[in-house]
Amino acid sequence: MRKLVGAVVVPVAALVLLALPGVDAQVRPIYDMGASGLSQALGRLQTTASVLHTGAHPDDEDSFFIARAARGDHARVAYLSLNRGEGGQNLIGDEQGIELGMIRTQELLAARRIDGAEQFFTRAIDFGFTKTADETLGTKWPREKVLGDVVWAIRRFRPDVIILRFSGTPRDGHGQHQASAILGKEAFNAAADPKQFPEQLKYVKPWQALRLMTNLAAFNREQQRDIDKIAD
Repeated sequence: MRKLVGAVVVPVAALVLLALPGVDAQVRPIYDMGASGLSQALGRLQTTASVLHTGAHPDDEDSFFIARAARGDHARVAYLSLNRGEGGQNLIGDEQGIELGMIRTQELLAARRIDGAEQFFTRAIDFGFTKTADETLGTKWPREKVLGDVVWAIRRFRPDVIILRFSGTPRDGHGQHQASAILGKEAFNAAADPKQFPEQLKYVKPWQALRLMTNLAAFNREQQRDIDKIAD
């Protein structure tokens, strides 16, 4: 697996209907309008490249990379957030739990309207901070079902390349970060195996992505030093 330095997927339509007031007024996807929109459409005709970026939470994604790949390279791009961030902190309002998850879902959908990518989720719940993948996958998340969601996203989106945001090791810190990479690595192979989650094959076909890569996040100086030690 190379380094790039710098999922059933729950439909988002139901939450779109619950959009917060003013969201459309705040986000204007000007890149898809007028001459700029025409330029984007023509650019997409020049490539069939596609990439699926994966992480654990809203805000885990590399937004610069997504925008560069979707708007700059005109690739078909999607971000798979395993959960909706309902276990996070809210310093500017009273919303917590489900309500916070709704807000963060809308934030991701708004971001995708700007950067030109698609957005997917799994059934995993953000239950708050944990230091281990074992707790996340062993007691908090239904491991096989969430893995099936990731496999579904891959088979449905059919990416050429899958880019993980995390390594799947304690280096990632948050246990949910670790779990997202562990499941991403497993799904890379499982999506191509017709014996894995065969019930999905009524609707999609097995899919083998060409390459699995990492785009490691650095949330502190120690993590940045780890990245700097990795040879290109």
